[in-house]
Amino acid sequence: MHRFFVEPDQIAEASIVISGEDFKHITKVLRLGKDDEIEVCDGRGTDYRVVLNSPGDQTVSGSIIKQYPSRGETPELFITLFQGLPKGTKMELIIQKGVELGVYEVVPFSSQRAIAQIKDKKDKKIERWQRIAYEAAKQSKRGIIPTIRLPQTLTGVLKEVSCYDLMILAYEDEDRLTLKAALAAFEKKNDVNRPLKIGVIIGPEGGFDPQEVAAGKAAGVVSVTLGQRILRTETAGMVVLSQLNFWK
Repeated sequence: MHRFFVEPDQIAEASIVISGEDFKHITKVLRLGKDDEIEVCDGRGTDYRVVLNSPGDQTVSGSIIKQYPSRGETPELFITLFQGLPKGTKMELIIQKGVELGVYEVVPFSSQRAIAQIKDKKDKKIERWQRIAYEAAKQSKRGIIPTIRLPQTLTGVLKEVSCYDLMILAYEDEDRLTLKAALAAFEKKNDVNRPLKIGVIIGPEGGFDPQEVAAGKAAGVVSVTLGQRILRTETAGMVVLSQLNFWK
């Protein structure tokens, strides 16, 4: 079933109105019309099954026949992926797969060994990245559209440690603490009866400078190894996110 996101103000008591690009996609590309069914999400974790009415010139409305919680969310776990800026178009893949694997937001950051940089907050890459997140959320039936935050520095990332229940940093030179052991230790001391907030920090192609890792540990970040093999930056985040999905 085709799926679309709408703003909450497009939802009335028993009907939904769709306009803009989604209206064009429904009527011109998919050629859907009266009595066809679609799935609509309000971006806040609720899905609706909708039967379309006859389309107008600029909008199409539909009657809600069923309402239910989005199946694509993990309400007990909110994950933020802090991603060191990679070269080329790798960030697009990282965002796409990160959204499929359940992240709630992605935060690009610059660091000492990052080759790519974004100096202008109006850089068109950011707009494109958010669009990729939107498309991935639609494809994977997420109940929200994850946010791609403005790029910041690693120093800025470390200032956010206190906002999370656990902040993990994947480090290729860590030789003692595994991700599994870190999660087990965290679970033993965790007794909060609310959704957990976990941050995952992944370095760029060149990894982290030892001083950066030391600064992270001083701020309360947990440095972990992902095993004996050195993973690419676009792979490391997926490995951590996959294991977090299995953990919860």
